[in-house]
Amino acid sequence: MATSGPRSEVFTTVLVNEQGAVADWPAHLQRLTEHAKRLRIALPKQPPVISAHPEQSGWWLARVSCSATETAWNVEQRTISFRNEAIDAVTVPAPRWNERTNGTKHGDWTAYQTAAQAAEDAGCDAALLVHEYAIVDADRGTPMLLDDDGTVWMAPSSEGGVDGVTAAVLEALLPEAGLPVIKSKLNERTVARCAEFIVVGTGMGVCRINDLDGESIGSSEALSSTCQRLMAQHFTEESTWSVVGPRDV
Repeated sequence: MATSGPRSEVFTTVLVNEQGAVADWPAHLQRLTEHAKRLRIALPKQPPVISAHPEQSGWWLARVSCSATETAWNVEQRTISFRNEAIDAVTVPAPRWNERTNGTKHGDWTAYQTAAQAAEDAGCDAALLVHEYAIVDADRGTPMLLDDDGTVWMAPSSEGGVDGVTAAVLEALLPEAGLPVIKSKLNERTVARCAEFIVVGTGMGVCRINDLDGESIGSSEALSSTCQRLMAQHFTEESTWSVVGPRDV
């Protein structure tokens, strides 16, 4: 795992099914391209090779990365630890670099790993990252909340969080389900009054936060149930899945 600075690597984590097809690959590739440009990393011209996992019977994750000093993709396979579950979370200070680097999936990812470890040390499943009294990101997903007026709130990208692929899918689908999306700060007052708080991500799916820093939060399940339904439908669509690698040509 690269730790020599943000510009040492760019990466994304994708969801892979039993046949080796990748969910939302065009969105992941677009984000990789945009983040690589910001980090001044040249991506290989050929796509990475992602295929069926011989030892996995269900869905799994692949970390797809490119080093600034190499000309080839690196693909690392890993299992899904939890998905679409109720979870507990803690808050930790958000790491900061600079405006160009904040929000990219880059080589200096140690702070996010430390946040995940802090959650585990507290007996929790996720860490929410706080900057200037507002939640801007999570260690492995994107925070979203259902406000008491029925709107869904997400932190704007200017706050420094990573632009999540799963969050983008839901942002497009939620208004059609009667839940308009607003980009605004997730400050203490907004979080305290919310009807429900969730974290969404490629690996974790849609997870409802039951407990934040030892305190119960929200009483509704409307947002999590709607998002889980929308994503389940999304994954049944053939257009969601792509074969990535030599079989593309």
